[in-house]
This record gives sequence, structure tokens and C-alpha cells, in this order.
Amino acid sequence: MRKYIHYFDRIVIKQVLRLPSWTRPVMLFATLLGQPPITVGLATGIIGFAIARENSLFLWLGIVAIVTFAASSIMKIWLRRDRPDNEYVRNMIIHTFSFPSGHAAGSVASFSLLVYVAAAMYPPATIVVLVGVVVACLLIGVSRVYLGAHYPSDVVGGWIVGGIGVTVMIAITIESSL
Repeated sequence: MRKYIHYFDRIVIKQVLRLPSWTRPVMLFATLLGQPPITVGLATGIIGFAIARENSLFLWLGIVAIVTFAASSIMKIWLRRDRPDNEYVRNMIIHTFSFPSGHAAGSVASFSLLVYVAAAMYPPATIVVLVGVVVACLLIGVSRVYLGAHYPSDVVGGWIVGGIGVTVMIAITIESSL
């Protein structure tokens, strides 16, 4: 299995590194959007919004987003996969392990909250917000590979962790509507 993961990583890295040099600022911005202060801050803001509005659904969804990010952080410590060895990683302020990508997990879980807010506050915008969230999460994941912070399999793992968080959010939403 490990052989296939390494093969997948090599193929995807080769393709991502073919992106033109003008994409670098886009990738730096995307990776900034996925930073934990932004993703956890967004979830915390939704929790504050939920408390102010006495909305228990949004409260629980915000908590799930934060727990999802925490779970990815715990997995990093437990699995201990080293990051790629490059200048970008050596210059990182906080050094953590590589799998799963916290940027990928956190962005999927936290940015999905924006879809819930759009659906509740202004339903006609829901599809536009959903498309924006998907594009942002894809760009954040690709940026982590482009910059050399993660292997592609780390990003896919992060998306899966984030997807599990979103699945829990959907289950909570369904349960609350019954």
C-alpha cells in the first residue's frame, strides 16, 4: 500500500509543480486562507453567532468544525509522518508533522459552515457559497503541495478528515430537523 501512496504522491507533485510561476501568489494566498487562526477563528465566530442568536444547531456545527481540526492535529502527533524536506518547510514558524493536512481538514470543516449560514440566512446564495467553498478548499489543498508543505496524500487525508466532520454536521442537521 505504501508503494502506491508514494507513487500517487510523485505523480501529483510532478503535475502540481508544472503550474506556471504566476500562480505562486495565488497559492500563498490560498494557503493563508487555510491557516488555523482563520479556520478555527471562523468556527469560533459561528459559535459566537449561535450563542447570540440562541441557535443550538449552529453551536453544535461550530463545535464539530473545531473538533475536526483538533482531531487532525491529534492524528498528526500520533502518526508522526515527516513533512517534505525543503526550504518552505524549514522556514515554517510552527513545525508539525505532515499527515493529515490541517489546512485541508480545517478548511473543509470550517468553510462548510459558511454554506449552512448561507442556507439559513439567504438561501438563494447557497449554491454560489457552496461552489466558492469547494474551490477554496481545492486551492488550499493544492497550495500545500505546490509550496512543498505536504505530500498530496496528506492533503487527501485532510480532506477525508474534514469530510468526516461535514458528515457529522449533516447528521446533526438531519437529527435536529426530525
